[in-house]
Amino acid sequence: MKQKKNWQIWNKSKRYGTVLYKRATGKLPEMESSKAMAQIISKYVKKDTLLGDIGCGAGHYLRSFRKKSGSDFRYYGVDATKNYVCLAKKANQHDAKSSFRIGNIFGLPFVDSFFDITVCCNLLLHLPEIQKPINELIRVSRKRVFIRLLAGVRSFIIQDVFPQKDGDEIDNYGNPKKYYFYNIYNCEYIKKIILKNNKVKKIRFMRETNFNPRRINSSRKDHLGAYNASTTLAGYQVNGYILQPWMVVEVELKKETMK
Repeated sequence: MKQKKNWQIWNKSKRYGTVLYKRATGKLPEMESSKAMAQIISKYVKKDTLLGDIGCGAGHYLRSFRKKSGSDFRYYGVDATKNYVCLAKKANQHDAKSSFRIGNIFGLPFVDSFFDITVCCNLLLHLPEIQKPINELIRVSRKRVFIRLLAGVRSFIIQDVFPQKDGDEIDNYGNPKKYYFYNIYNCEYIKKIILKNNKVKKIRFMRETNFNPRRINSSRKDHLGAYNASTTLAGYQVNGYILQPWMVVEVELKKETMK
C-alpha cells in the first residue's frame, strides 16, 4: 500500500518559508546549523566547486556558505517544496552563481556524479526512510557528501503530531492525522547503509556541538510562535521532549569515481 504523505505537512505551511526567507536575506540571523556546516565544508569548497544543497529551503544555507567560502563556487539548491524554491530564487536573484529547482531526494533529477560536494541538512530526520535518500546523495556526488541528521547509539522512529485547536489529532485507528517524522538513527545503522555503496571510500561521524545556546534560545521568537521551535538543555538542543543528538556524517568517495 502506498504510504499517504500526511507526514509532509510543511508543503501546506507558508509561515516557516517566510522565516527561512528572512534568514536567506539577512532580515533574521543565520541559523547556527548553517554556520556550523559552512565551517565544516569550507576547506573543500574551492573556485568553481559545484556544491549541491539538497533540501535547500529558501536558500538560507547559501548565505552562510558565501560568508565563509566567498563568491567563486557554484551552488545548486534543490527542494521538494515549490514555495521554498520560489522564495530561494527571489532571495538570491542577484547571485549569478546560484541556481534552484524543485527536486525529490527519493529520485534526484541529476546524472551520476553531478556535484563535486553535496550537503543535506535537517532533512533525513523528517523522512519515512533514509536508505534510498542516502544512496541518492552519494549517486549525484563526485567527491564528498555531508549529511546533518539526528544520530546516536539507538534508533527511534518518532511522529511529532501536529497540534489541532480542537484536539482532533488522532483518527479512529490510532494514527495521527498530520505529523512530522522526527527520527533518530543508530550510527551503526547509518554506517551500514553508507558502506554498502561501492562509491564510498570512508566515512566520519562528527557530533555537532558548535552552536551558541543563547542564540538557539533567543531564536524562538524568530519562528513566530511555532510550537516546535528548539531550545537547549545540558549541552543539547531540545525540541519538545526530544533531546536532539545532531550529527554530521562526512562521506568521502573513491577517486576512481571522479571524471
